[in-house]
Amino acid sequence: MALSDDDAAPTALFLVHGWGFTPDFWQPVRARLGRVETTMLDFGFFGPENMTARPAGRHVAVGHSLGALWLLLNPSPDCVGMLLINGFARFGAASDYPQGIPRRVIERMMRGLEQHPDDVVATFRGRAGIATPAPGPARAARLDWALELLRDADARGVLDGEAGAALPPIRVLAGGEDPIAPPAMVEAGFRDHIPVEWIEGGGHLLPLTHPDRCAAAIAGLMAEAGRP
Repeated sequence: MALSDDDAAPTALFLVHGWGFTPDFWQPVRARLGRVETTMLDFGFFGPENMTARPAGRHVAVGHSLGALWLLLNPSPDCVGMLLINGFARFGAASDYPQGIPRRVIERMMRGLEQHPDDVVATFRGRAGIATPAPGPARAARLDWALELLRDADARGVLDGEAGAALPPIRVLAGGEDPIAPPAMVEAGFRDHIPVEWIEGGGHLLPLTHPDRCAAAIAGLMAEAGRP
């Protein structure tokens, strides 16, 4: 699904990875897109963070898991389209959101980071569906910061009313058997706001397991954004 030189998509690409990963997570998808001007944010879970990385102008933003939530909370005026993969509008449970992950589960991970951060990351990555080891020693402080965001942040209000009307076109790509962001969570967060495209049998790592589907969704959104 590479974008050809003739494709009318004068936009760049902005990629934001999820918890326990690095920008290298996007390599299979990028390989299928071909020559696309790409900027990648780095949360710094295994090395120096790069939280200020942004495309210079019009762009399509793509976030995975935590990255999807972060994009909803930090919309750019230059963003002309957004694809949320394995994403959610809220992760942590709340009184009006029982479909989220219980606070005690997230805080147990936070406590684990204090003593055994590499083990916490390895356990999460294994549950998410990847057997390869993490790319380096875990940076506990950055991972803890992100877990706090996942526990408390709520982007549902961003999708409502005037705030939602100001957002660019948004697409959601989700796995029907995602163990981290299960369908009930996804549906509860995006209900009445954004239709969800489900990949039957898909898990939490769609950019790795279904890179063709992800690349096709990105290419379609970029082409749509490039039309007059």
